[in-house]
Amino acid sequence: MMKKFLLAAAALAAFPVQAAVVLPGSTGVAIDPFAPVAATQGTRIAYREDVATALTFQALVRQAVYRNTLGQLDFYYQVQRLGPGNNSTDNDHEIFTLTGAQFGKFSVFAYREGPNDVDGAGPFQAGANPGMFTSTAGRTANGNRVEIEFGTNGLVGTERSAVYILRTNAYAFKPGTFGLINGSAIGGQSFAPTVPEPATWAMMLGGFGLLGAAARRSSRAKSVLA
Repeated sequence: MMKKFLLAAAALAAFPVQAAVVLPGSTGVAIDPFAPVAATQGTRIAYREDVATALTFQALVRQAVYRNTLGQLDFYYQVQRLGPGNNSTDNDHEIFTLTGAQFGKFSVFAYREGPNDVDGAGPFQAGANPGMFTSTAGRTANGNRVEIEFGTNGLVGTERSAVYILRTNAYAFKPGTFGLINGSAIGGQSFAPTVPEPATWAMMLGGFGLLGAAARRSSRAKSVLA
């Protein structure tokens, strides 16, 4: 029990204190701006975009995985509404909710980047939705599904959501699923955190060992010169 507590404490300590922690069973968690921690963004290692057509809307979903400067993974989502769905009538509803599944027991901290472009010349775009500043996050009781509510104004017309960033304590990812919900719902392929395979762990530990050895050699060299 003490070991689990210490591991959880270490995971929380790795994140800035202003991060919005999305715990299993939580709802209505205010999502923090990404700007204060944008310097830790790191490098994009995976990206996909998909057009999803439901009965009452059509949308483009942009998704990415970044390895941040802590070495852990962030999952990025942006929804751009394209227009009505394929129902013959009553086919034009707001999109209120985005979900990401298979987050399991990983820690999740929620951020949003709205008025600014989170990745410069990359595929994500500046948010264009009045409700982005009131968006909230929640999570199912088992921790598996994370839900983003777009706030007081859902996506209408061709509005774009903010870019939502779920910062985790994962070091590897696998295929996952996303969902969009309003008067109807639709899902598609996504990314999800996972535990690295043993071989991956071995390579990571080997890399950390090489970095440590290099730091020690550098320290010794400085001592000799001094």
